[in-house]
Amino acid sequence: MMMQEEGSFIMGMKWKKAVSVFAVAAMTAMALSGCSGMGNAKESEAQPVHLTFGHGQAEGHPYHIAALEFKKQVEEKTNHRVIVDIQPNGNLGDEREMTEGLQLGTIDITVAVAATLSGFDPDMDVFNFPYLFDSREEAFKVLDGATGQEIFKGLEKQGIETYGTFDLGFRSMTNSSRPIVHPADAKGIRMRTLESSVCVDSLGELGIDAVSMSFGELFTALQTKAVDGQENPLFTIYNSRFYEVQKYLSLTEHFYPVCPVMVSDLMWKKLNDEDAAIVKEELYEMVKYERKVAGEQLDETLQKLKDAGMEVNTVDKSEFRKAISPVYEKYSAQYGDLLNKIEKAKGE
Repeated sequence: MMMQEEGSFIMGMKWKKAVSVFAVAAMTAMALSGCSGMGNAKESEAQPVHLTFGHGQAEGHPYHIAALEFKKQVEEKTNHRVIVDIQPNGNLGDEREMTEGLQLGTIDITVAVAATLSGFDPDMDVFNFPYLFDSREEAFKVLDGATGQEIFKGLEKQGIETYGTFDLGFRSMTNSSRPIVHPADAKGIRMRTLESSVCVDSLGELGIDAVSMSFGELFTALQTKAVDGQENPLFTIYNSRFYEVQKYLSLTEHFYPVCPVMVSDLMWKKLNDEDAAIVKEELYEMVKYERKVAGEQLDETLQKLKDAGMEVNTVDKSEFRKAISPVYEKYSAQYGDLLNKIEKAKGE
């Protein structure tokens, strides 16, 4: 009997020890599981923030070259806490659609010509007047100064912030019919222009049959002769391969395209203070870099267009300026005050 009780006692002790070991193992497993969960949480918190940068130009364009430099600098300086996803070629839509994306927060950064932005702020159309600036440097002076910044502030009401303007050089005319040397040569040519009444009416003063259409439709329209010509900066003419469907390039340099770099004000909510400061600084640096690249490549791009077979001619711009000037009177009631401010800023 004693042997049986002793055996039972020993068995009981072994059982308690086994239960105790099991309990410790279970608690350890739970602790490890908890630590693992905390690790996953930390890992989740450490995931990089992705910023989407969409634009409408091809990979060889100064827009894209500058965007790649921005991506490099931001990712290096944030130790890859911020990743910049660049989408060129209008992959995310045309410029109007990408600007709407800023308001929705689906796109963080984009660039658009002022003509596209008049639907967001009518004052943007003031930048579409012909021969508004005589040089790139004069444009920079006004756009970077108090007058330019005052005009751009209208976009802030739409949830859009601006960080300077990219430079494309001046817009010139191409067509498949004949050289445009004098204003009379342009009469009757059906030409695509920007989606702006100021642009359409400006070209109309030259007798051009001006048509607004999205940039994405343009190459096909030129190819099928739906339009005879178009007007764009040299970079766009070359990188979009318009020389394949256009014979004549006339250096009218009639519009200076104002192209603000824009950011969604929702973007900053994604970033901590340190990374936001880096991104902000690099936005301004990107503008400086793009202007430098554009300035260096203008003459080279013109030569490439000649090498591609385009027949290039210069014009007496004073003739075109005089012929196109009635458009200023037509819109004086709407834009007269802003035009006067721009004119004054040139001399400051």
